[in-house]
Amino acid sequence: KLGAPIDVNNPMFQMAASSGAQFFDQGQNMLQKNVEQYVSMGLLRHYFSVDTAYVLSKLKIIAVPFTHKQFKRNKDPASVCGSPPPRTDVNSPDLYIPTMALVTYIVLFGLHMGWTHQFSPEVLGKTASSGLTVMVLEVMVLKLGFYLLEGPSVSFLDFVCYSGYKYVAIVVSTLGYIVAGRTVYYIMLLGMGGSMSFFMLKTVASAIIPSGPETFHSPQRNSAKEYFVIAMAAIQIPVCWIMGV
Repeated sequence: KLGAPIDVNNPMFQMAASSGAQFFDQGQNMLQKNVEQYVSMGLLRHYFSVDTAYVLSKLKIIAVPFTHKQFKRNKDPASVCGSPPPRTDVNSPDLYIPTMALVTYIVLFGLHMGWTHQFSPEVLGKTASSGLTVMVLEVMVLKLGFYLLEGPSVSFLDFVCYSGYKYVAIVVSTLGYIVAGRTVYYIMLLGMGGSMSFFMLKTVASAIIPSGPETFHSPQRNSAKEYFVIAMAAIQIPVCWIMGV
C-alpha cells in the first residue's frame, strides 16, 4: 500500500535500491561523458559552475516562481556564453540541477517499481531513455520555435536546462506519492506542474521577447511569440503527468 511504511526487506525493493545506488553513482558521469563528445569543456564548465547558494535559490525559484520578480539574465561579454556563470546570476541556466534531477527521477522510479514488485534491471535503462527522449523532443520544439519566430540566438544547452528543470517537479511529486499515496501525488503534481509552467512562461518569454512577458499587452507585442511561450508553458503539466508514476 502506497503511503504505508516501506518494506525494506522486500527482495525486489532491495534489488531496485542496489541498482539505483549504482546508477546514481554512475549516471551523472555517464551523462557528462556523453555530452563531452559534442560540447566543449569550456561550455560544460560554465553550465556546471554552481555553488550551494545558487542551487538553493534556483530550486526555490522553480518551486515558487511567483515570488521571483526578475527573470532577465545579466550580460557578460567576456563569458563564453555571453552571460555570467550560474553561481553569480541566479537567472542563468545550469546543467547541474537538471542532471541531478533526471538521475534522481530514474532512481526513484526504479525504487517505486521495486516496491510494487515490478522491478527488473531494464527498468532504469528504459526510464533513462524515455526521460532523455522527452528532453530531446522539447529542445527540438524550442529550437524550431525560436528559429521560425526569428527569436534571438540561444544555445541549445540553455534549452536542455529549461527542459531538464521539470524533473525537479516530477521528483518532488514522486516523493509525495511514495510517502503519502496517490491523492497527495496528484495535488503535488498539479502544484509543482503549475509552478513549472509559470517558470517556463517567464523564462522562455524573457529569452524570446526582448522586453520579457511584460510586453504581452503592449503595442509592440508579437502574438506568434506570445502563443509559442504560452504553449511551452501549458505543456509542462501534461508532460510531468506522463513522465510521473
